[in-house]
Amino acid sequence: MDLEHDLSRLLGESVDGLASPVDAIVAEAGVQGRRLRRRRRLRIAGATAVVAALAIAGAVAVPRPVGGPAVTGTPPAATTTVAAPSPVTAAVTVPVTAEAMLKVLADLLPPGGKLGKFRPGPFEWTRAAATDFTVEYDDGRGAAHVYVVLSPPDPKGASWNCDQVDLTDRGARPGGAEPAGCTSTTDAVGTVFSAVTGVGSDGGYYFRKVRLERVDGTSVDLVVGNGPAPSPEHPFGLASRPTPPLTTAAWQAIVRDPAWRTEVPATTAEAGAALAATLR
Repeated sequence: MDLEHDLSRLLGESVDGLASPVDAIVAEAGVQGRRLRRRRRLRIAGATAVVAALAIAGAVAVPRPVGGPAVTGTPPAATTTVAAPSPVTAAVTVPVTAEAMLKVLADLLPPGGKLGKFRPGPFEWTRAAATDFTVEYDDGRGAAHVYVVLSPPDPKGASWNCDQVDLTDRGARPGGAEPAGCTSTTDAVGTVFSAVTGVGSDGGYYFRKVRLERVDGTSVDLVVGNGPAPSPEHPFGLASRPTPPLTTAAWQAIVRDPAWRTEVPATTAEAGAALAATLR
């Protein structure tokens, strides 16, 4: 288990309805961070050699542009070619995968951003039958950790609600940060919840969560931080920006898109696998 997994597990718990405070989200990561710092000193020499060897072989993944050209002023570290999907009939569908969901997200994000550090589920905390992944998204204003979950209907008929969001600030909220709060709207498609959590006790870290509960029982969750995942250097998380990327309205539009399905075109799955191979 590593820090990104620790963070995403607790994000996953928030998706399933646990009202975990932000301090709890980063507490376990802090313990792991101290352990990892000790290990890191022993691994630096070996890791450097491995990265150098991979770079020589051309196998190091680099952040990949999404939705259009790369972010202005950020020269690409390398050029990566993604093979085109094989000619499969568009009508053929397959069960959704984390890689296919990555492709859906990449297509829905606005031009100019970059994705990196893709990690597919299922994780040890993933709810049965759900499909999830984590990825880092940078819109040009700082990297942010993103957790995405697509869930089939809950056999227990459970529903999420705003009472399950921890709105308490345990530290100083960054200047320009969004206020904590939660709202919901319901229409013919389903119910969309939009929440902003309280801030943790250190680092100014918080999350925006947008969830769609469709009338057919399926749900889509997008949880976005205002910085990258906690690291050995910053085990409690560190805000890289005052707000998570994009606006709440933009994430609402993304979560409501009909492309989030439990069955996807085979071409989407193939394109997602090719994209994911460049981001691992």
